[in-house]
Amino acid sequence: MNATATVALPRSKKAKENGKGKDPKPDVGRISESLQNLQKQRVWYLKSRNMIQNRLRATVAGANGYCSGMEESERRKSFKEADQIIKDVVEGRKHCPQEEMIKLTWHGAVIPFDAKVDDMEKAMVKLAKQLPVAKWVEQPNQKGFGLLFLAIVIGETGDLCNYENPGKVWRRMGAAPFTNGEGVTLMGATWRGGKEGKLHKEEWEEYGYCPRRRSITYLIGEGIVKANGVGPYRTRYDDAKGNALKRKDWTTCSKCNGKGKNKTGKGSCPNCKGTGKVKMRCHLHAMLLASKLLLKNLWLEWNDHPEYTPNW
Repeated sequence: MNATATVALPRSKKAKENGKGKDPKPDVGRISESLQNLQKQRVWYLKSRNMIQNRLRATVAGANGYCSGMEESERRKSFKEADQIIKDVVEGRKHCPQEEMIKLTWHGAVIPFDAKVDDMEKAMVKLAKQLPVAKWVEQPNQKGFGLLFLAIVIGETGDLCNYENPGKVWRRMGAAPFTNGEGVTLMGATWRGGKEGKLHKEEWEEYGYCPRRRSITYLIGEGIVKANGVGPYRTRYDDAKGNALKRKDWTTCSKCNGKGKNKTGKGSCPNCKGTGKVKMRCHLHAMLLASKLLLKNLWLEWNDHPEYTPNW
């Protein structure tokens, strides 16, 4: 399907009859549906690009000594070296036995797929500009979110009028926990990891958790926290992180039990750098709450319910 084919939205017969030559109100439902179609295509190209790129990386790394039994740190180092080799070959700074494979993969698949994604994103932004919430998104308080993320979110959720409250949007975007039949409540990534429990097939279907949508929520949080300055989302992040840092169960390093020593006791713990404290969980928790605030405000603006006060 042509990525730009869904951009032109014809006026309905009723709009033509009532509009009398004036620009009709945007057909939010149709715009949302078009964004969903484009997002499906965008995801397909991104997944395909990543699959091809990862296969190329693994091939180059394997030719340079990578093996499946490596420690995680060695594995990361090997893949980083492979990425550098690929980059040097593509840019003409290096020759290697896999040179032909690298160039063919890069120029024949990676670059064309990136170009398709770029075309689709431009089409999605053009559609997002037609939405009534576009002006709100472009206000300073929403800095770090932007029209592309608006388009991606609506591409994943569809028309937000179909969600009776922000909590439904949070769940769709992987930002809400799920309670299983035994009364255990955990976030999707924790359920997926399986260390603290597992969900049955029926519960997974009921939950509807999607790692891809959760990653979009993560990127939203990253953007609004870094770019929002002293705006509402940065304030939400700072307050939530400050409260989370008071929790010893979240800040004590699990690798060294807060001692700051490695397993031999002769050096610093590599996880906490010898401090015995970690902050990542607090950071991720605070960023999630900032993302949820953005999604809640987006739902409120979309549905025009300023009086709505959810129990969150």
